[in-house]
Amino acid sequence: MPRLAILAPALALGFTLLMGCAPLPAQQAEGTPAARVARDSLASLQASGVSVGAAIAVDDRHVLTNAHVMRQAGGPVTIRRADGLAEVPAILVGTSPHMDLAVLRMPEGFLRPAALAPGLPVAGEPVWAMGPEGLGRALAEGRVARPYVQMRGFGPGFTAGLGALMGFSGGPVVDRSGRVMGLTTALPNPGGAPLLAAMTGVDLAGLAEGARRQVFILDIREAMAEVERMGIALAALPDQPGPIRDTRGRPWREAARQAAATSWAAIR
Repeated sequence: MPRLAILAPALALGFTLLMGCAPLPAQQAEGTPAARVARDSLASLQASGVSVGAAIAVDDRHVLTNAHVMRQAGGPVTIRRADGLAEVPAILVGTSPHMDLAVLRMPEGFLRPAALAPGLPVAGEPVWAMGPEGLGRALAEGRVARPYVQMRGFGPGFTAGLGALMGFSGGPVVDRSGRVMGLTTALPNPGGAPLLAAMTGVDLAGLAEGARRQVFILDIREAMAEVERMGIALAALPDQPGPIRDTRGRPWREAARQAAATSWAAIR
């Protein structure tokens, strides 16, 4: 299934031509639950000066993004703060063999770690997604659709009716308290959107669909557990509200199995 970031260079060029100097992601998030994450923890991933996706800081030295974003980059990347004030090199330290996840190391303290949502998503819950600069629109709002989904090749997560554009891959999806629930990862049912974007350089389908677009979000609890299984040591999050570990692993997989009859049919 097409990844959201696969057309990022063309999309970035198209939006640049159409939108001119669009507000930076941190500016677009002002006044929303995503504001703190955008200001402190969000990064645009840049390859050869073009945004190829987004990333989110999970401690003071590491950011998470999608593995397909790194494949799309095809080489070294830099991470740029969402306020546009600074940019530094990032080093890929690992990709998961089990889910669409990559871990990058940044200079210590360049970004602040985001707070992570301690609980599972709930159907109908409002969510906000953040993408990188260079797409014109870097903020989308929607609601959780299917709380428990195991998407083949991408991992466990949930879907939301969300106006995320192609190029948002790796960016955070947050709850009403501004805590990260997961990473924008894929379109379960892309239809003709990738072809249209390739022809125009703009994700016209995403702009038209808005919150009617179904988006798969990789669950942050499972992503963090996978980072541990990969042997990458992350620093503790001192300001983290509630125990993340208790809602990962077996409880999540049991919930996913209970919902498998409806979730799998919709996304295969």
